[in-house]
Amino acid sequence: MRKGDIYLADFGKSRDSFAFGKKRPIVVFQTDKLNFALQNGIYEYLLVLPLSTQHDILTDEFRLPIRAREDLKEDSFIVCSSICFLHKRYIQQKLATLTPKEIKAVEVIIKDVLDMR
Repeated sequence: MRKGDIYLADFGKSRDSFAFGKKRPIVVFQTDKLNFALQNGIYEYLLVLPLSTQHDILTDEFRLPIRAREDLKEDSFIVCSSICFLHKRYIQQKLATLTPKEIKAVEVIIKDVLDMR
């Protein structure tokens, strides 16, 4: 598991307005040191960004469009304004991997989301 890998995650049933409440693709977006700790049983959570197939005119500036590839079947948007932690038990199969250029673009958007530019 590496930064930029896209997996299917099962968020279960939504109980409130802040839960995604379904299966959806996510991008792992934490340092590879944490990914190493995760794979070795030292750490159990991942920092992830959800994917959506929907436009959102209010937050489009914080979304990065990506094309379908590998096992990611639909063109999607990485929703950089919905950063969250997810327990590893919700991660299912790997779908695809971002390109280095896409990873850099997400980093730029996250800096904007966090007002760090």
